[in-house]
Amino acid sequence: MPIRLASRRQQSGLSLIEVLIATVVLSTGLLGLAGLQIAGMKTTHNSYQMQQATWIVHELLEKMRANRTEVFRMSSDSTPVPQSGYLLANLTNAATYCANTSLAKNCAVDTDCTNAQLATYDLHQTLCGYGSSTGISNVLIGGQLQVTCPTGNCSNGVTVTLQWDERNATRQADFDGGTDGIETFTINLNAVL
Repeated sequence: MPIRLASRRQQSGLSLIEVLIATVVLSTGLLGLAGLQIAGMKTTHNSYQMQQATWIVHELLEKMRANRTEVFRMSSDSTPVPQSGYLLANLTNAATYCANTSLAKNCAVDTDCTNAQLATYDLHQTLCGYGSSTGISNVLIGGQLQVTCPTGNCSNGVTVTLQWDERNATRQADFDGGTDGIETFTINLNAVL
């Protein structure tokens, strides 16, 4: 019995052009998935930054509540002004503060800290942290802190402002009007202790 070879017209299979088209379609889909993955990771990181900033502010407020005597301390002038060691009149850059300020007394170890020394210790812990994964300077990019008594008397309340930068490489123009890929975020919290 002779073997018959199928003619070329009856052959079925993929041509090189069909393979190239399928590769282009598949590559486009995979690039879209990669873009979604990057956007998801950026959003997750920004949410983490917001969570850390909120936690830092609340932790500082709890430390202030525990040391109310120092928070409410006023000068003895004829027109008293707040003298609390917790106050930072201007936005203070955490990295600059930590590079230039050393802790005089470690109130976690020393049990004879005054209220003012405890306030200095608390601010140092908030700005510089007590490890590589805590503190504004270690957790937030360009973190800055301000603590004020807006009414001139801290017993009426304090305002804590925490500002930091986040990368935003997915936009041509930033929310703040710049094109540097950096957005500045702020938490401004008023609290009565």
